[in-house]
Amino acid sequence: MKIVGQPLRRLINEEGYTEITFLVKNYRNQQEVKTLEKDKDYRIELEVVKSKRTLEQNRKFWAIVHDISKAINGSRANDDDDWNIYINILERTGAKFEYIAVLPEAEKILKDQFRAVKLMNSFEHKGRTFNSYKVFYGQSKFNTKEMTLLIETALDIAAKYGIDIAYYEGGY
Repeated sequence: MKIVGQPLRRLINEEGYTEITFLVKNYRNQQEVKTLEKDKDYRIELEVVKSKRTLEQNRKFWAIVHDISKAINGSRANDDDDWNIYINILERTGAKFEYIAVLPEAEKILKDQFRAVKLMNSFEHKGRTFNSYKVFYGQSKFNTKEMTLLIETALDIAAKYGIDIAYYEGGY
């Protein structure tokens, strides 16, 4: 059973144990709480609830990206194509980024640390070759307004490729 609630109070009881009180607003969750037995131990895992709207925005965004990829590449569309389109959309949206210069062998580390990485150019410095990358923080760091702009940019690109965007419009 998963229950969503807000912590209200934390206190130490007479035996020195911590007691936590949660406010449970959802009716179904309230009914589930009533089934708990006082003489049993329960495992409690706490995690912050993410906005359902943001998760829906994310799913919608990636569906649009994949449809753009299919429109450009046909049935050959793959993850690399999706990532290139994603970077293009981030650039068109004006998403936050940094330029970083590293040795070519450090590219994998950059890709592990940043959501999207674009090779810009290579240059020589003191006899060594460096690559300059544009690194994006990505939509996981976006607020709802920024995510909406990202989706609108993706929809604009999709429309230019003849994709029927009516399915995706609204509610993001």
